[in-house]
Amino acid sequence: MLPCLSLRTSRSLLGATFVAWGCFWGTSARAQVDVVNGGFESHSMLPNASGQFHLVDGWTHGGGAEGMPDYYHQLGTSGGDLPQTPLAKVSALKGRAIAGFVAYTDDQNPRHEYVVGRFSEPLEVGQRYEMHFAITSGRVHDWVNAGLGVSQLGVALSIDKPTQQGHERLDLEPQFEIHEALYDREWREISFVFTATEAFEHLTLGLFGDMPNVRREESGTRTMAYYFVDDFGIEVVSNVLMSEEDLERGERGFEPLPAMFAPNAFSPNGDDLNDTWIWSMPEGQTGQLSVVNRWGLEVWQGQLSSNLGWDGTDAAGDPMNAGMYAWRMVLDEAFEGQSVWKGWVTLVK
Repeated sequence: MLPCLSLRTSRSLLGATFVAWGCFWGTSARAQVDVVNGGFESHSMLPNASGQFHLVDGWTHGGGAEGMPDYYHQLGTSGGDLPQTPLAKVSALKGRAIAGFVAYTDDQNPRHEYVVGRFSEPLEVGQRYEMHFAITSGRVHDWVNAGLGVSQLGVALSIDKPTQQGHERLDLEPQFEIHEALYDREWREISFVFTATEAFEHLTLGLFGDMPNVRREESGTRTMAYYFVDDFGIEVVSNVLMSEEDLERGERGFEPLPAMFAPNAFSPNGDDLNDTWIWSMPEGQTGQLSVVNRWGLEVWQGQLSSNLGWDGTDAAGDPMNAGMYAWRMVLDEAFEGQSVWKGWVTLVK
């Protein structure tokens, strides 16, 4: 199951207490781990053209001379400077440097590029982490072919660096995926929480799905989904669950099971893509579902049998703020030996 994600403008979720069902999220006192050169500030020399991602310390990409992302710096020259890049106008979110890559081209044989970073130390197996980065499409120029948005952008974690053949799509299983066709002229800050299942040493950002949804926001002929990225980081977090039931067993958190699915994010922005949070249940299953905010206040409740879903508004019909919400499902008849299920969903705007 892909972990829950959060699109945010700050890190206010960290350290917040989720009252519902006695769940606390906070930082841990473990040794600090980070993404090496997460802001792309350290370099061997300043860029003076496109395709010079190899100048960034601590970062690489999936292939050889092909599939090379771009490096931009305020002190760069020609095709490597900011804020006027060859494809768009954009400033760094933090510091003076950013990276850029071609996620997808609308061709018979699409082109893909990936940015590959590394952690300051291998992740600890079984430990929970919160990872964040920022991404934008920038304000693309009228005369370029960039200007598409695509879904299925993701982050894949690995022990070894991946190897890409030419511009082909990397066949990796991401730990995190953006389900919406992402296109934003402003910086979008993204975070997600996951549990390390291996001693991961590398992260890879790019397109991993083979059938992405394509979003066309700009006029003219646009055939490329290009993204600028900045401010990668990772932190250790704890997730201590206290159950309403038997403390030795507790309520079961959501796990991927056949015929049962609850998305971990939706975006009620009126674009007809993931506007409603809708779950799938075994035929004939009934029960109640409630959603609460981070203070434990119920903002929505509904019946499983209706299958109408949550549209991101409260009981009065007012839109809720973007962020992470907790949900709790109580089944009229136990499923897989469990009658109470719970999890997280992120409202994206």
